[in-house]
Amino acid sequence: MTFFALNKIRGLFVIFLLACLTIPVTADAKKHSPVSTRKIGYKVKSEALYCSFGYKDVFNNTVIKKLKSGLPTRIVVQIIVENEHGKPIAIYARTSVIVFDLWEENFIVTNKDTNGTTTLKVSTIENVIHAAGVLKKVKLADALPAGVYRLKTTVEANPVSEKMVKNIQRWISKPSGNMGTDKTSTNYFGAFIGYFVDRNIGSADKTILFISQWLNL
Repeated sequence: MTFFALNKIRGLFVIFLLACLTIPVTADAKKHSPVSTRKIGYKVKSEALYCSFGYKDVFNNTVIKKLKSGLPTRIVVQIIVENEHGKPIAIYARTSVIVFDLWEENFIVTNKDTNGTTTLKVSTIENVIHAAGVLKKVKLADALPAGVYRLKTTVEANPVSEKMVKNIQRWISKPSGNMGTDKTSTNYFGAFIGYFVDRNIGSADKTILFISQWLNL
């Protein structure tokens, strides 16, 4: 092989490597990105699991800029409680809707989950982030048997799927609780677990995926 031919092959190889490095990250690549681990606070009371943790980092610059637009900003939290074998045992969801009142120049934050609906009026973005970026002593599951569990959590700011949000809201209005032993409860749980795990991730303004430490109950 001549010197010029060898240089040509090397040149083509370099071009190929550069092309590989500049290929944009696809939604699938984002979906399969590494999941972080976060330590959460938890307590068991009357066999029910209560947890506390924050996800304020979902409010990135893009989300913060949209807060004062006058259009609703939505934060959707989805949690799967799974056992040590990776089986979903219970699911929880919360939706937060933030609207900036252009006349009164304050924010209205409406949080809704299976424990009820709360509405707050706050004056600063810092208070908005605290009101919509923290779960405090929320009940995630009833009557869990003794064992080892962890939480798989997805937090999205302004998810693009209206259908997904509506189905999550349906779940909040009529939850089945833990994985039931009767056929009706089990089928209902199974029908909705898909809205928590089987969909595209990464299309929102900001998406956070993390698992908790193992919880010994």
